[in-house]
Amino acid sequence: MKDIFGLGKVLPIDKLIDIVSSVTGRLSKPYFDRKDIDTKAYEIKKLAEARAEEMKIISKAVQENFLLTGGIDYTESGVAISSPKELLISNPRIEIINPTLEERTQSRIEFKEAKKQLNLESVTAFAAEELKDEQPVTDEPIDETWKTRFFNIAEEVSSEDMQALWGRILAGEIKKPKSYSLRTLELLKNLSKEEAECFMKFACLAFTSNGTSFIINFQSEKLLEERYQLTFRERLLLEELGLVTANDLQFELPSTTAKTQSVFTIGNICILVNRSENLPQQNIPVLVFTKIGQELLQLIEPSPELEYIQLLASKVRIKGVDVKYATITKFEGDYIYHSDLQDVPFTNEELIKEQEQIKKEEERRLREEERIKLDEERKRKLDERNK
Repeated sequence: MKDIFGLGKVLPIDKLIDIVSSVTGRLSKPYFDRKDIDTKAYEIKKLAEARAEEMKIISKAVQENFLLTGGIDYTESGVAISSPKELLISNPRIEIINPTLEERTQSRIEFKEAKKQLNLESVTAFAAEELKDEQPVTDEPIDETWKTRFFNIAEEVSSEDMQALWGRILAGEIKKPKSYSLRTLELLKNLSKEEAECFMKFACLAFTSNGTSFIINFQSEKLLEERYQLTFRERLLLEELGLVTANDLQFELPSTTAKTQSVFTIGNICILVNRSENLPQQNIPVLVFTKIGQELLQLIEPSPELEYIQLLASKVRIKGVDVKYATITKFEGDYIYHSDLQDVPFTNEELIKEQEQIKKEEERRLREEERIKLDEERKRKLDERNK
């Protein structure tokens, strides 16, 4: 792997080749070609089918001859199917050669190792697909222990969907080493389908701000309980897995002495909360993702709906607070480039509340006017009596 840019940067695919070569041996770019991977998969599939067919033929032969003879003889060299009856065939004895224990063991090992190799190649091919359009990445090496643990897990992954997922993890670690901890790898390896689906439900609603990822606490939130069907049982499951914290927490927007701006992101959307001076502290009730949970969030690409963005806005929008959102076009370091900002629409609850507030203010204004009239009337009568 060469730093061809002289800036501590290398081509992502070269870094991938270097990493995989250190584990599986010398490689070149064609190794990651999906067509080659599919060809190897086809070869292994055909090998397995041929062996299965061979076993069917043996099984059928045994069954048919058993009906004729009722007897099977076992010898040191193999299995002999014979008949005491006179059969209408030239050779009354069929020999089925039984491979030795050593041969069967070697065959099993070869097949098992070929399958592991295919799994590794598929995972790394998916990683290469993720990296093919990436800009040069850091030449910081990946931890040796991490590499060993990753490839030990990857060689056992046979599902194409999971291979794609592990390929994304490898690509993410290449782009930014230390993105995924060893604990995260172990948790993901043991995650069941039900647990993964549960995490996905919560992860698709994760806001991130100042390095903290969270969802709005769904307790008594009609939208989250009914529209997104989040349940307390699922929350307990994610707490048990160590993906969300066990406590009800508050995301704090501190009191202001000057104008401030807070930025929240979810998927490809950024939300800007602009607060004027002299505002009190505001708190949003949230469920916070743990470190492992945040690492796994990198694998999720949520497509947030406007109504969920509106829910966040409704938690902070008071007089002196302006909430806008936009589509993110690019991340560059700590900078976010986005499309034109738009006002986050009010929720129905906010509109109802605003109408009630307007009604109350109108009633207060009318009462004040009535009070002033009464005061003026009393003063007029008092003046008349004093004349």
